[in-house]
Amino acid sequence: MKKIATLCLVFFIYSTSLFSWWDPGHLVTAMIAYENLDPAAKKQVEELTKLLQRDYPYVNHFIATGPWPDDLKAEGVRSFDTWHYTNIPLNRSRLPLADPPVVDIIWAINQMQTVLKSDKSKPVDKARHLAFLVHLVADLHQPLHSTSVHDDEHPGGNAGGNAFRLKGEWRNMHALWDDGCGYLSDLNDINPYGKEKDELEGAEVFRIKGFADELMTEYPQDYFSCNDQLDPDFWALESHKLAIKYGYKGVNEVKEDGYQKWIKEGDEPSAMYLKNGQKVVKERLAVAGYRLASILNDIFGE
Repeated sequence: MKKIATLCLVFFIYSTSLFSWWDPGHLVTAMIAYENLDPAAKKQVEELTKLLQRDYPYVNHFIATGPWPDDLKAEGVRSFDTWHYTNIPLNRSRLPLADPPVVDIIWAINQMQTVLKSDKSKPVDKARHLAFLVHLVADLHQPLHSTSVHDDEHPGGNAGGNAFRLKGEWRNMHALWDDGCGYLSDLNDINPYGKEKDELEGAEVFRIKGFADELMTEYPQDYFSCNDQLDPDFWALESHKLAIKYGYKGVNEVKEDGYQKWIKEGDEPSAMYLKNGQKVVKERLAVAGYRLASILNDIFGE
């Protein structure tokens, strides 16, 4: 019993430090969705954004709803922590595992849609649930939000890579992927974490739109064979497979004899690892934006 309690405590400590894409990832995903909304849906989400802005003045554009649930964490609101991830186990040591929580990101995405579709929900409640939906759809497309590794060193799970320590710029694998394996680093000066949030300036919105436009050009909707797959369970499995192949089993080095060496705890991500990871990141940001737009067009469109 003591061992189980200890494992639960370790997981709790790591899980409370979980974040998602840092602000840039959420802003870019939301912008892709915004650019693909039909006029009726765009009008509805803009009206709901204004309601949220009454209490949170820095949410002055639809895309700013994306980071907002993480802003709540920074304000000490931790009631929704388990909404941000699901932990499909990678159980290399075949350890006995506790049942996963029922209330996770998949549950939350479904609940957000139910509230937004309801004729009984008040606009103010829809505004908050819209922001959570924007955030969570992006979260579930971040591969490290789908997977927790269980092994002899981390029998209670590695909290989505937070316990997978790395050398260099990123302290752990989760942080590495939150930053898009470096792809999103150039946008980290926009409302940097740890500082009081400001309204997005026009130039900042323009920069985010530039990233979004580049992604949509490189990865148009017809690039994705499963673009119209809107089941969050499906997204979780997609992310889980990518987390294993390009995250935990990502190639960090190729020896002269052709032997491929995976990244290990304590390694510094190589240029090869980052390049492969960034391709995955760009695809996930794009398809998340398209899928979010499809959901919002279905809920609010004509």
